[in-house]
Amino acid sequence: MSAIFGEKLTFPQEKGQEIKLIVHGDEFYAQYETEEGFSVVYDRELGLFCYAFLKDGAFFSSKIPISQSPPQDLEKHLQEAGGVRLAKAEQSARRIGWR
Repeated sequence: MSAIFGEKLTFPQEKGQEIKLIVHGDEFYAQYETEEGFSVVYDRELGLFCYAFLKDGAFFSSKIPISQSPPQDLEKHLQEAGGVRLAKAEQSARRIGWR
């Protein structure tokens, strides 16, 4: 298992240019932020990385691509709840046959 703490990596987007994001996590769970510190998620419907909002402790897409300005009320460095992170990590581990 290898972990990444604040490394800047380049990611493709289906309907946009490659982008650089700051990554924290490992192969089971990772969180992505813009260089300005806004949490983002990949919106498969749009084919783009979008700013993330929190609802019930989980990230969801704002539908606002990071090529645009962030919503005025969006806080930086949002994090999903511990239980949400754990559930996603366990789901990833099962998907790759690790558990």
